[in-house]
Parts: sequence; C-alpha cells; structure tokens
Amino acid sequence: MFIFTFSSCLGINTYFKHNFAVNNEAKSNRINLVIDAGHGGIDAGTIGVDNANEKDINLGIALKLYDFIRISGVNASLIRSGDYQFYKKGDNTKRSDLYNRMDYINSVDKSTLISIHQNHFDDEKEHWNANLGILRNDNKSPILANSILNITKEFLQPDNKRLNKKSDSSYYLLHKAKVPSVMVECGFMSNREENKKITGRKISK
Repeated sequence: MFIFTFSSCLGINTYFKHNFAVNNEAKSNRINLVIDAGHGGIDAGTIGVDNANEKDINLGIALKLYDFIRISGVNASLIRSGDYQFYKKGDNTKRSDLYNRMDYINSVDKSTLISIHQNHFDDEKEHWNANLGILRNDNKSPILANSILNITKEFLQPDNKRLNKKSDSSYYLLHKAKVPSVMVECGFMSNREENKKITGRKISK
C-alpha cells in the first residue's frame, strides 16, 4: 500500500509539473485529482487468497493517497470515503453505481481520474510486474500513467519490462470519462506473497 502511494505521488507530481510548465496560468488552471476506490458496499470486487475483499484494500489505498496528495498541496476528492456504493442523496438506487461515478468525474472542473483496483488470476504465480496501469485513450492520460510506471521501475522494480496499456470499452469509467484517466491495478490478490503485502496479513498454508 505504501509502495503504491509513494509511486503514485511522485508520478502525479511529475504529471502536474508537466501541465504547469506548459501553462503560464497554472494557478487558475489547477488540476483536481479525483480518486476512485474501486467497488464498495455490496460489490466486494475480487477476493484474496485469505478471503480479504478488494473493496477494502482499494479504500485503504485511496485514503492514504488522498492524504499524501492533500499534504502536497494538490486539489483532490474521493469518490467514496467508506464502504458504500456511490449514490448521492435522493438518487435512484436502481441506477448503476458506475454511471454515478462517471457523472461525478465528468462534473469536476479540470479533473484527472486515478482509479484504484486489485487484480486476480487463476495462476497464483501471476504477480504485480505483469499488470500495472490502464489508461484512457487520449493524449494526456499517458503522462500520468507513464510517470507512475517509470518511477515504480526506477525505485522499486528495475527489472520490470512491461508497458501501460490503453483501455477499451470493457473499462467503463476509462472509456466513458471525458477527462485524463488512469486505472492502477496495485497487485494480485490471487498471489499469496503479494496478497500478504497488500493486506498485511499472514496466510496459513
């Protein structure tokens, strides 16, 4: 969790510096980072080998990332700050939680989305090096995604050879968002050692 927040903060800082450098009116054009903790409420997401819920891991990372970002002086907001799906007061709960998240993201002025998730694979040997970032298909999202990945490689995984990939329609938020967007798969909850690092729990064999 700390590794991801460290890498993300450095990457986000690089992303913001890039945007500020090409805009002399940076102060009036500050980016608002929207942090999406994937899943929540009745939607648990994937389940770890120790029965941990992805939604809880995502939220823990999102809260720590939010604190880091705010301390750094960057505008940020959380789509959810607790264990619930995203519905505003008075919303029709039959409407998809994803639709509501998308509407919120698109409603925030000058927003950039970072969506936090975990991964799962049938082969328990699959681990983090194999999957890091998925980005919206535009000309700004790669700046953030590549910053996070490059800093991760420089400080944590020098042997990591993978590249970020562009999203398709199966990634609803990234596909429908009208703003720069990145989804980070922080780890494989199906990998015993990796799941232990993510959750901080010991797993009995």
